[in-house]
Amino acid sequence: MKFRVCPIQGRQLKDVRKEDIFEDFRICDTYRGGGGYDEFPNIATKRGLIEKGLRGSPGKQLVVQLYGCHLRCPYCYVTKDGIFGSYKKYSSKELLKALTRANKEHNVGVFHLMGGAPALHMDKWGSLINNLPSGFLFHSDLLLTEGYYRLHHLKDINGSQTLYAVNIKGVTSEDYFINTNKRINWNMFWNNLDSIVEVGLNFYLTFTGPDMKYFDRFVNQITERYGRDIMEDHFIINLIDYNALERGKAW
Repeated sequence: MKFRVCPIQGRQLKDVRKEDIFEDFRICDTYRGGGGYDEFPNIATKRGLIEKGLRGSPGKQLVVQLYGCHLRCPYCYVTKDGIFGSYKKYSSKELLKALTRANKEHNVGVFHLMGGAPALHMDKWGSLINNLPSGFLFHSDLLLTEGYYRLHHLKDINGSQTLYAVNIKGVTSEDYFINTNKRINWNMFWNNLDSIVEVGLNFYLTFTGPDMKYFDRFVNQITERYGRDIMEDHFIINLIDYNALERGKAW
């Protein structure tokens, strides 16, 4: 069972510092410059994951980009090159060895499986999570629209060293289309979120460029379904114009 990994390539190189490229991957320092929008280290600390004894920094991630995505987000700094470009095949054992090397060289404490849409490959995640060495955290992203999640896959990735970001890319159908160039299947969206809550994954919500006119209405809808706790630790990701992007020509 191998992962198709896209090395940092093409236009994305315009926004990645040379010193952050590590083999076919990259190092993300979420604390750099006082911290960006990524609240992962703070949330992991708040939820007691750091107390278990992290080998490296919770703000230092080894980012592994997987091939493929079902969306065409015009703001995606990974760009088409980094999602559908050339890829290499890695076993979970090879990726975890890379994590150990990244820890020694860059004090990395987090393995971040990214995309594209990494949950397109959720059936393989268990091979990483179940063999993750002690002292590291596994982080990845769920978009709720990659396909219908299977309960046995969700149960397999529900580890004690995991913390997931569930990213909502639109609070209305129009909002979602503007942000992704794709139409949303709300039945799939709610079914997948129901399944995540049912299994008890350790997750928090992020909202990418939501239409704030309808944000509160959506929050009411989601809290009526799951309770107020689901909004704990949520944050909004504002869209950024990266050097890799030419406005309107990302895809």
